[in-house]
Amino acid sequence: MEVDVTEQRKQQRVDCDMILNKIESGHTNICRATDVSLGGIRLERVAEAYRSDGESVQLQFALPGEEEPIWVAGTKVYDADGQVGVRFTNISHGHFVKLRAWLRAQSISEGLPEFSI
Repeated sequence: MEVDVTEQRKQQRVDCDMILNKIESGHTNICRATDVSLGGIRLERVAEAYRSDGESVQLQFALPGEEEPIWVAGTKVYDADGQVGVRFTNISHGHFVKLRAWLRAQSISEGLPEFSI
């Protein structure tokens, strides 16, 4: 089943490559994030010992260059072909600010030309 989520996105996504924990019904699975925005994240399954039919998930991940993990609650908006789209439903103000700053830094650096010295 092919899912077109481009129409549903309300915020710009930034490509990433992060390993994270996805917690469903009390079970922790390892996933890889491929892009993230202030409103959600796209995951690829890596090691899932448990798979829930439910829609609610919790995510724990550290942004590149950061040590403190970010915790986010979310709802699965699609789950097909080894990928899971999650819309964030609850994030602390501090983690939101940290994610927003990281996303801005990535967006700015992606638009800058590379210079050699």
